[in-house]
Amino acid sequence: MILEPPVSSWPDSLFELSDSTLVALRQQAKKRLVDSAQQFVLRLSDTARSAGMLLENRPLLTGNPLETPIVMTGHQPVIFHSGLTFKYQATEDFAAQHQLIAVAVAIDTDDGDAGSFSIPACDGPQITQNSSGASIPRLISKSATLAQTPGLYAGSRLKPASVLCTEFARMEEQLRSCRQTYAASAFRIVADQYIALTENSLLGFSTMEANLITRWNAGIGGRILELPLSAICSFPEFIRFIVPILERPFEFAECYNQNLTSFRAEHRIRNEANPFPNLAIEHDWCELPFWVINHSVGTRYVLQVRRESDGLVLECNRERLLTLQPGHVAEAITALLFGGHQLVPRGALITATLRLLFSDLFIHGTGGGKYDPCTDGLIRSWWSVDPSPFAVASASRYLFADERTKLLSLQQIESQLRDMQYNPQRFLGTSVFSLTFEKKLTSLLNQKEAAVNQMKSARETGASAKDTGREIQRLTDEIKSSVSLQFELRLAALRDLSEQNIFAITSRTWPWFLFGEQMA
Repeated sequence: MILEPPVSSWPDSLFELSDSTLVALRQQAKKRLVDSAQQFVLRLSDTARSAGMLLENRPLLTGNPLETPIVMTGHQPVIFHSGLTFKYQATEDFAAQHQLIAVAVAIDTDDGDAGSFSIPACDGPQITQNSSGASIPRLISKSATLAQTPGLYAGSRLKPASVLCTEFARMEEQLRSCRQTYAASAFRIVADQYIALTENSLLGFSTMEANLITRWNAGIGGRILELPLSAICSFPEFIRFIVPILERPFEFAECYNQNLTSFRAEHRIRNEANPFPNLAIEHDWCELPFWVINHSVGTRYVLQVRRESDGLVLECNRERLLTLQPGHVAEAITALLFGGHQLVPRGALITATLRLLFSDLFIHGTGGGKYDPCTDGLIRSWWSVDPSPFAVASASRYLFADERTKLLSLQQIESQLRDMQYNPQRFLGTSVFSLTFEKKLTSLLNQKEAAVNQMKSARETGASAKDTGREIQRLTDEIKSSVSLQFELRLAALRDLSEQNIFAITSRTWPWFLFGEQMA
């Protein structure tokens, strides 16, 4: 479990900005966010109840954002694994304990497979066994999806119910063949919920909405207000927030890149795509950290700006979108939105936007915790204000916990085998060796020590030490072979596993619904 800083240090008060213009914009934005998120959750909940889901009312963590702090989190609207589940639960628990507003942002503007998840399956003979008691299942991770096709998360649709029924039955059997009876039963419960939502196709559930409903049903973030990023990016406050960036695009791109360069140097990062790629800049042309999204056709392209004699021209995919006229940028972006093209932030600008406009505390997972110090630098450099705080919450659960423990133990033995062969005395009393073997090993080590002392004495007196040297070599070889034999059968089980088998056993990204009530 990762909680950085400790929860006792998380702030539970309103964050104060020093910029008066941002303060006024932030107050309006926070009010619109809470109202919109509450309407979104209530509307989707009512629709879900029409499909026989969400039978219990959930008291939402809401309130007046001008008086009550907002704790935020977010992720793509995919099927969560245990780390994401814990992050949302930690956000909800903290907000409930301190009577705060909790809002999660569904990053529906990213491109991927909203219905994707992995499920274990047997790979060859089910169990590798040997006389030493080492038994490790041969497993692999197989990919599955609930969605018809990948694409923008906002437009993802579920497969037909008939298709899901067939695929779910096969997956359930896979789990049972892996001796995951509990996981199979837990999976079946959630699978039936997805089928019920698909069968109510007249209600128009998307994959994103189905993912939200099923985890709400399981009590995962069920009291948190949620809202898609695409909805936030239609707010007039968001449009006003990005106007200064669009008015001075080359300055912003330079600031963005300089911040990335400084962050990489400070953290000794050589990969120029980490944490985000630099923006391309030429003499009269540059990229900006926005996507231009056309929801009607499900496309997104990087926003580019070209400087021409008549003003700044917005482009994407080598096509001209519009020319920005000084003093009328907000109106132009609004007209672009009504024309079917939406600007949404990408890279460091996503959490910079969310933290400056809305959050009093933002809860990241481990990934966000690594890159958001870079966002802090961007906020300070461009907006000249201190950013609102963030914290990190994550935890791992392992479907094959016992097998993973056994595997890690064998991997540790393998990594230490040479040291154990040549320096076994370092491992006495650590429970690595059995008591019987440790007794034998101690005897051999004592014999070797006596022989070494005898050789030293012989050398001091000038006597021949050839026989003693051969005895030392014999004892060394016997110790080495005895240690090797002690672990030979167990390590044979390890070496019999492929990389895919090891990945499946140690995976922390199995979907939450394989753990059932253990996750709620």
